Amino acid sequence: MIQKKAHNFHTYKIECNHKDEKWFLLTGDWHFDNPKTNRKLLFKHLEQAKERNAKIIINGDMLCLMQGKYDPRKNKSAILPEHNNDRYLDAVIYDTAEKMLPYAEYILQINTGNHESSVSQRAETDILMRLVERINTLANTNIQLGAYMGYINIVLHYGGKKEKFNNSKPINIAYDHGHWGGVITKGALSVSRHASIFPDADVIMSGHTHDGWVMTHNRYVMNHHKNKIQVKKQWHVKTGTYKEEFDTGNGWAVEKIGMPKHLGSCWMRVIYNSKKDNELEFTMTS
Repeated sequence: MIQKKAHNFHTYKIECNHKDEKWFLLTGDWHFDNPKTNRKLLFKHLEQAKERNAKIIINGDMLCLMQGKYDPRKNKSAILPEHNNDRYLDAVIYDTAEKMLPYAEYILQINTGNHESSVSQRAETDILMRLVERINTLANTNIQLGAYMGYINIVLHYGGKKEKFNNSKPINIAYDHGHWGGVITKGALSVSRHASIFPDADVIMSGHTHDGWVMTHNRYVMNHHKNKIQVKKQWHVKTGTYKEEFDTGNGWAVEKIGMPKHLGSCWMRVIYNSKKDNELEFTMTS
């Protein structure tokens, strides 16, 4: 069940057994239409998501879109042959949608990144909305379009009537495509900033800088249900990228950034028990 409460707030109800585990692929910064993107690795992880029946959340910059006619960043060597025509944006949208069809039923949500928002402003059309609509039309799915920043509420539910416990276990995921980076810190200072912006989140996922890591931030919180004060863990995830910009030793990233980035995504494994709190485990893909 899906509830779109606002453009930046979605709830997904997922049915579980009494004891169960659910997998999620937290991912972003694919830059799918860029020749430097490692599609082989991306499709490997998407196939693993199918095998695990994982739900996929794509957190911005799924597309690169920098080769449009009026884009000052355009470069003839940075366009795939199948996109090199007079309907460049349509070619990217149609090609991406076609290649996502085997995985469409596993994708929960595609969020907006700076690449999509920038091109949408220039082209005067919502590029990502067009992509989501096309995938949904071809695959008969209900993938949701997210904002640049917002909340995703995952509610794991066991429907056993004899249970005396609250069988709905929510996971509040805050997402921000990204703001803060740092060659040395790899964006780690964003943990304190995001914790202050998203105090209610169990998990905060961000990207943009193409770094990949998992870090915890503990909070001292009131538990009104159990009538006690407790230390609660908040998980922070930088989701990585699939755009490899350093293997040739040349280019903008080599000259301006100078630091190779994490290729891949992050797995979130949720261990569900109707009588206990959810257990979360995070692992960067390999």
